[in-house]
Amino acid sequence: MKDRPLFTRMRAIRAIAAAHRGGEQAGSQPGVSHVMTSSSYQIIVRNLSQTTQYFYVFQKQAAFPSLTNPSILSSSLGCQSVGNYTSSGAQINFGLDSQIYAGALSTGQAVTPSEFIALITLDATRSIVSTTTAARAITLTTPSGSPDNCTTLSLDPLGLSVPAYQSKVPVGAFGMIVPTYTPLPVPELYCGVAALNNDQAIILSSYVAPAPNAVLSCIPEQIFFVTTGYQPPGSAVSYDETNAACCDFTTGYATFTVIYNANGTFLATGGP
Repeated sequence: MKDRPLFTRMRAIRAIAAAHRGGEQAGSQPGVSHVMTSSSYQIIVRNLSQTTQYFYVFQKQAAFPSLTNPSILSSSLGCQSVGNYTSSGAQINFGLDSQIYAGALSTGQAVTPSEFIALITLDATRSIVSTTTAARAITLTTPSGSPDNCTTLSLDPLGLSVPAYQSKVPVGAFGMIVPTYTPLPVPELYCGVAALNNDQAIILSSYVAPAPNAVLSCIPEQIFFVTTGYQPPGSAVSYDETNAACCDFTTGYATFTVIYNANGTFLATGGP
């Protein structure tokens, strides 16, 4: 499955976010940032501080039990700014998809993890490294039954097969069969949990450089965090749960309301 370069697609995301910010400043509509395609989950963010703040969403890092001490990378899934809720009535609505996606990304050339982070956080108009991304809706392994829990990765061109049952994938995980390839001195291929936003751009949420000729197993959790800062969708972020609101959708809630208090602390409350 080929796609447009991530940088090109991110321009549209930023333009949409800028349009929403303009609407907030004009007092027309609350800020809205829909991150994925089907809004099964929702995070509402209200800012009680006296200054306009940027907030971004990231997912709890997945576990990769098939790898030993992997270096796990994380990405921002949505970002928006909003002013004081009491004076403006404005809030941010982040829409999240309950569907699990397996994803893969190839940078097309070798870059170190630090360079990769720097490159994808550059302004979207500076498309220095082209990328190809692929994603497939997938089902996690259950204690019984034969779910479609495993997809096969192809590299030339990059793509993921229609998922099928694989007996050796751990419970709670999905699998990705990685073909034989020769890793360069630094990775150019990343695989893990993916998210799709409204224009179908694919963002890797929690991902690693996979081992060749092996089945990569990934255990994702539908737990998301909100914190302050400007991190455009798709940009790699330093994973840190400290002073972040935890929205744990595995508890059965469909909506979380996140309050950012004037003293810089968060309060997250789940609802139906």
